[in-house]
Amino acid sequence: MHNAFKTLLTLLHVPRYRRIAVGIGILYLVLFLIALRDITLGGSGVQFASVEWTRMFSATGPFTFEAIARLTLPGVTVLIAPMNILVGSALSLLAALNLMVTYVAYNQPSACRFNRSTGVLASLPALLAGGACCAPAIVLILGLQVSSLFITAFQVLIPVAALLLLVTLKLILDRTDPERLTLVDA
Repeated sequence: MHNAFKTLLTLLHVPRYRRIAVGIGILYLVLFLIALRDITLGGSGVQFASVEWTRMFSATGPFTFEAIARLTLPGVTVLIAPMNILVGSALSLLAALNLMVTYVAYNQPSACRFNRSTGVLASLPALLAGGACCAPAIVLILGLQVSSLFITAFQVLIPVAALLLLVTLKLILDRTDPERLTLVDA
């Protein structure tokens, strides 16, 4: 684990890679919150409403939680659910790091002990993890008749996605030689 962490820190010292990770992370978090419907289009004027903060621990579904505030701006409404933001931030961090390392592996295959296509395939869990939060919503939107067993299976998608992202990140970092990386900010 120490070697993987060292490699990750080496990559994050490069401003270009850091910008890539931050950009992907922010985009992923916003898409996660949109999928949970914590960010929606619509709303007029400027309003702020809140409830008692202890409600943030009240689950509204598997790995989704109650909002404690609502911010309405012209054209957008944001539900502020700290626990949803926390879960989304953890997944977006893992997805961003995975995609950043995949970018490095793709652009510098000599530093990684696998070919370019393997590096791109390694990012698949990062991309699929996005479906973990919104799969139940997709089922409802499509209007499919789904058994309770199928809906129950979605409850494990977020932890499985997080686990897959961690394992994939570790595998890619273990196969990346920080000594062979070209760490020039372009």
